[in-house]
Parts: sequence; C-alpha cells; structure tokens
Amino acid sequence: MRAITHITASAGAAVIVGAAAEPAAAAGIFLFGGFMDVDHVGHFIASGLPSSPCALFHSIFRNEKQLEKRYSIKRSIPSNWIFPALHCIEFALLVSGAGAILDSQLLIWGGGGVILHLLMDARSYPCSPEFFSIIWRISHKKRLLRAWAEHRSNVHW
Repeated sequence: MRAITHITASAGAAVIVGAAAEPAAAAGIFLFGGFMDVDHVGHFIASGLPSSPCALFHSIFRNEKQLEKRYSIKRSIPSNWIFPALHCIEFALLVSGAGAILDSQLLIWGGGGVILHLLMDARSYPCSPEFFSIIWRISHKKRLLRAWAEHRSNVHW
C-alpha cells in the first residue's frame, strides 16, 4: 500500500479524534498510523531505490510496481524475516503501555495509530493476521519465508 494512503487515512482519523480528545491524541494517531512505513526504507534502498531525499519523498506516492518502473527496484523476498520491524501488535502494545505509564495521550493514541495502520495492511502481507505478531514471526521463521516466496509470486502488481 502506498504510504500516502496511510498518511491520508491517519489524518482523517486524527481529525475525528482531535474533535473528541486533546490534540496530543490526534497527533499520536496521525504520526504512528501515517508514518510507520519508515521501516520499509532500508528494504527499498537495498532493492535499488536511490537514497536521495527526492527519491525517498517521491516513494511516498508510489506503490511497489511504480517504484520498480521508475527506479528499477527489484521486488523480492525481504532479506530479513523481521521486516517490517514496526508492523506488529507488540509494538502497538509497547507504545500504548508506555503512554499509560507516562500518562501520554500521544503514545496511548499512537498505539491506536499502529493498529489502524496494521488493519489497512492486513491484505498486504502473507500469513495475515498472524504476520502482525513479532512473536509469531520469530517462532515461525521458516514458514514465513516460504509464505513470502509464495506471496510474491501470487501478487499481481
């Protein structure tokens, strides 16, 4: 999914949350839901995306097929089984838990932004919804790598 789609949906959710809660809550939804794809940058650069600020900015508006056409990136199975690192329910719990301990609306609602992002990505990753647990990924590493290979061959970009 394009990063701009996450940013736009998170902005909409932030407006709704901002009307009902404090601005820090809206900021949490927007920042964590909209910009969590930052964990894709390393994978895309390793796949051929230039690391220039201009290319990185433009990648926000393109899907993988468009990036492949524009920058000749090579779509492949991620080299690291933890990819994408932030896309897990445990991260959402960690962020919200830290928010509860620190009494931070930004972090409490940031966990909600992570959940929004994961829900939007549900059809984009193999083995969903289990994929969105880092504990599951650790304990099923070989199965996940096989599923990535199958997923990549079945996706029609």
